[in-house]
Amino acid sequence: MLTLEQVYEAIAFYLANRADIDALAKETAAFEALPQPLQAKDPNFYEKLIKVKQQQGK
Repeated sequence: MLTLEQVYEAIAFYLANRADIDALAKETAAFEALPQPLQAKDPNFYEKLIKVKQQQGK
């Protein structure tokens, strides 16, 4: 669980770096929207990789 101080620090960091963070979020979304070569070559393996990535993000 985050402390109130950590939440304020995260908000302050975002506000101080808003343009960079928003640009990175747009680039990430654009990249993830592109079809990946592995997705076309081996869809089953690609799905397994996506599931592992999602589990690591939790």
